[in-house]
Parts: sequence; structure tokens; C-alpha cells
Amino acid sequence: MGKKKQEQSGIGGDLISGLPQENQNSFFMFNFEGNQLKITEKLTRVFKKSKELQTFSLDVDKIISIDIITQDNIVEKQNSTFGRGVAGALLFGPVGAIIGTSSAGSTTVNEQTGVLVFSYYGKNEEDIKTIYVSLLGSTIPYARDFITYYLKNYTNEFKEQNENGDIIL
Repeated sequence: MGKKKQEQSGIGGDLISGLPQENQNSFFMFNFEGNQLKITEKLTRVFKKSKELQTFSLDVDKIISIDIITQDNIVEKQNSTFGRGVAGALLFGPVGAIIGTSSAGSTTVNEQTGVLVFSYYGKNEEDIKTIYVSLLGSTIPYARDFITYYLKNYTNEFKEQNENGDIIL
């Protein structure tokens, strides 16, 4: 018997944009609590407990979508940071530019980077806002679990996915 996969109701990452940030060295945690998405900015301190800087609450009913934008990157010698940024911007806009420029380097490595995107209604349905959070490759599976948790518990849009993120029909 294998272990049952546990659902992920929280995820963290570095803020790209979409919220005011008190400290440039902080990270953001996203957790579901009841019918709210709690967003907490935390500052990690060496040998001390993380310090909470500020907390935001978002009603789950205001969430339009939570998605991951990923790009499998093959980083090769002498790749152009500028060229990758332009290509990323053409494909995915400002977020793609960030992913593209971060993928250039001088060694050959297979890695995956991503951005967790929260879209939600602000004051009304015409006021659409977005939060972008940077994900490391190792956290992408947890982000997928987080999205699955949201879909299962807060929407009627749940579609079962395999380990690659493909929707099972």
C-alpha cells in the first residue's frame, strides 16, 4: 500500500507584484482559512522565529482563478539574457519576461521555474486585480496541490489531473 497524497492548503513564494511589500527580503504565505485566503508577509530571521509583517484577507468568492505559468528551461552556455527576456515577454507578457531573463546562465541545467498567478475581483467585477508569486521548480508540485485544494473545496471546476498536470478525461 502506498501513502495517500495529502492535499496542500498552503503555499509560499517570493512576491513579484500585486501587493504592497514591507520588506524586500520577505516572502509571502497563502493559506485557506474558512472562506478566506489569508496572505501573510513574513520575514525569515536566522536563529529566530519568522516575523509576520502584515496579513491580507481575500474572500474566496472574489477569486477568479489561481493558475501556474511554467516554462521548462534548458539553460545552455552563452545564452542571451536579453533574448530570453524578449521571447518570454512576447509569449507571456511581463511575467514571461521575468521567467525568460531568469533562465539565462552559463551552465547546462534542466530546471523548471514558474509563477503562481492569483486573479480576483477588487471593488467590483470590472476591477480585476492580479498577484504574481515566483515559484522555484521544487515548489511547483506543491503549488499544483494548492490549486487542486482550491478547486475541490471552493469551486465546481475541479478536474482530476495526473502527476504532469494533464487533465484526466
